[in-house]
Amino acid sequence: MADIAWRDPAALPLRPLIDLTADPAVPPALVAEAALFCAGRSDPCGWLPAHAPPAGLRRAMRRCGLLDATDPLVAPPEVRERLEADDPAGLLWAARLMRALGRREDAARLLRCLGGDVPPPVRAWRDLLLAEHGRRPLPPVPPEAAGLPARLATALAHAGRAAAGGQPAAEALATAEALAAALAGDRFGVVARARILAVRLRCPGEPVPDVDTVRAAARDLSTDRGDFLARDAVLALLRAAARAALNGAGATAAGPAREFADAALALDPTGAATRLLAADAARAAGDREAARIHYRVAARTGLAERTAALAGLLDLAAPTATVEGGGPTPPADPGGTAVPADPGELVGALADLLASDRREERDRLAVLVARRPSLGGTVCADTVRWAVAVRDPAAGARPLPLERYRPFLDVSPSEILDPVDTPPVAIHTPLMSYAAVLERREPWFREIHPQRATAAMFRHEMQATAAVYGYPSGGASADYRTWLAAPDGCPPELRDRLANAADLPLLDRALLGRLLSAVGFHAEAEQILPGPDVPARDPEGAYALASWIFAEQMLTTGHAAELEPHFRTLYDQLGDDVRYARTRVVTTINATVNAARRREPETIARWRKLGEEDLARYTALAEVSEFDAAIMTSRWFRAMGFLPFLTGDRDLLRADMDRWLGIARELTGHDAHTRVIAADNYFPAVETAVRTHTYLGERGTALALVDELAERIDPIDPKTWLTAGELRYQAGDVGGALDAYLRAAHLQFPYGRISWFNAGQVHEQLGRADLAAECYRRSLAHWPTGVTPLRRLRDLHLRGRLPDDGGVLVAWAAGQPAWSGLPAFEG
Repeated sequence: MADIAWRDPAALPLRPLIDLTADPAVPPALVAEAALFCAGRSDPCGWLPAHAPPAGLRRAMRRCGLLDATDPLVAPPEVRERLEADDPAGLLWAARLMRALGRREDAARLLRCLGGDVPPPVRAWRDLLLAEHGRRPLPPVPPEAAGLPARLATALAHAGRAAAGGQPAAEALATAEALAAALAGDRFGVVARARILAVRLRCPGEPVPDVDTVRAAARDLSTDRGDFLARDAVLALLRAAARAALNGAGATAAGPAREFADAALALDPTGAATRLLAADAARAAGDREAARIHYRVAARTGLAERTAALAGLLDLAAPTATVEGGGPTPPADPGGTAVPADPGELVGALADLLASDRREERDRLAVLVARRPSLGGTVCADTVRWAVAVRDPAAGARPLPLERYRPFLDVSPSEILDPVDTPPVAIHTPLMSYAAVLERREPWFREIHPQRATAAMFRHEMQATAAVYGYPSGGASADYRTWLAAPDGCPPELRDRLANAADLPLLDRALLGRLLSAVGFHAEAEQILPGPDVPARDPEGAYALASWIFAEQMLTTGHAAELEPHFRTLYDQLGDDVRYARTRVVTTINATVNAARRREPETIARWRKLGEEDLARYTALAEVSEFDAAIMTSRWFRAMGFLPFLTGDRDLLRADMDRWLGIARELTGHDAHTRVIAADNYFPAVETAVRTHTYLGERGTALALVDELAERIDPIDPKTWLTAGELRYQAGDVGGALDAYLRAAHLQFPYGRISWFNAGQVHEQLGRADLAAECYRRSLAHWPTGVTPLRRLRDLHLRGRLPDDGGVLVAWAAGQPAWSGLPAFEG
């Protein structure tokens, strides 16, 4: 199965259920090891393991990408040969193997091929397994001709079903004990007694065996780790004993529960269900740290158990363990006292919860809704509120990080967001650019687009976020053609315009190009615009070329691209027509930003000298309102601040900052359009002032400004929280830095991969290596080819700093695309 993407750590402990020929890199979960055991059995009428895969496990594996759509059986040649046998013994063996693999439909199909004339042992097993799958009623205990294994298994099935239904099971247990007596002194007799004891522990109204009886039975079974059936039986016994102790009254039950759960975990260290039990037992004993680790490992190595494990993490991390009616009630903490919130674990658990199997989304949202009282005052409150809102099937909502950015998908505002979920400024960029296209707004004398542009990585981050959430959205795609054709992407009327862009007037093409850049498709924007090789003969041509250069500038962000010749070509073609005036000023701004990237103060000085005259000419025009003159002045001085920044002229830098920030603070706008433009200008004005105060050594002022950005101006802008994290870290506030990074990570994108990675590094510094590993894994979810988070995972493991399932996590990491590119371990 080399083509299977091992993108989920659960693949490792479940691997035998995927590929029977595999040599697992880590010990499989016992429920998966049962498949290897059954594949190697020669007697189809012998003992079956007590444990079988959960009914929905195989479907969950397909949804998580651990099995391809056809789900072929991958098995050694000798197993395949035996599967082709059509005699009764061969069919029964094949059906039992299918049961161990979780292939319930295949098992039922094979069992139905067995007629009434088959030997009694085969018929007894057929009837029992069909009843187990819900295909037939549970048969009575068969006669002696069926063999002791089938008779004892049927008696235990009756007792187990009675226990599950809360009914008396004394008669079935007595039958099982009488049958087991015939095995006195035999190895299977010890196994049988342990399995009977396990069922008795689950039966209401039956005398509960004392802890010494359980200990003795476990001791008799656990001497030979190579005996799979013995380990399987003792695991069932220990798990039943631990659960019975947890369900018992009084604090004294916590000790035995912890003892039995830990013993079970020693037998099944990668079994997620066993981890869940160990977590509950540790929590009942007051060991919150051990409980947290066990829940985290269960969430990592399980599929069917993942939601319950993440719910446990939320309960541990939230300020109180209160759960609303209707939700699962967690084990009580000793004393019932409220505990402080752990934002690191809270955000990580929430991210995992929402990004797991989307087919079960309503179950996951119910976990959040049930915990609304405890999560309402945390960093996750917005997502809890969202979960409450979208439980209405008519809402048809995307995952919250995508719904917030809906205008970048289909150029329309969301109709179901609460105002506090809506970024105050950022999402207006595509909407206002779209309005400019539809209304053919002329750009000569006023701002028609917000300034905050979409970075080149935005579409890829959005696509990665959709993949993390399992949301198949063409509208979120980084591929232009996919977005263009997607029903939830490009609007039909815009699609028609783009298909015939070459036939449109040049100004319309330029406005379309600006819109494509606004939604993140900078390369495609260039393709519908004339480039520098086409002379700009009129204001429309100049604006089109300016739009082409803008798209190229955004596309090459992070690279010292040589755009200066293009800016000079454009500027030299601008004539005396007043409609060129604004293009002149904006060209000096963008050319200055480009020169600053390349750290060329002489070039900036040239553009600053030209721009001073251009700005004065533009702001003096009668066609330019006071508002637009002020906006342009603030923009211009903000850009020109790069010159004193590079030359070290602190006095000029302060003077420039007073101009750009002072104007930005005073402007509020007078209608819906200008209010957005004013707010859009205020954000980068404060953002640049933060960098300026940091450069001037005024970190306290910088921190105050960035806190204003993050907490008041745009609280769900992840870049702001990243900046806050960096400044807090530099100021020595490591805990505050972690909180800021996690807030950015909670928003998921843009910068999801960076936010999670930064949070992981701070967790490492604080000594929480297991939480650091989870953050690195989340970073990789957004960035599968990322070398740096993979390296951190590997190095943590090689230094022995991961929990005892570190082998699972690193074996998973070794299957990621970037693993082969890791540098050597430095020790």
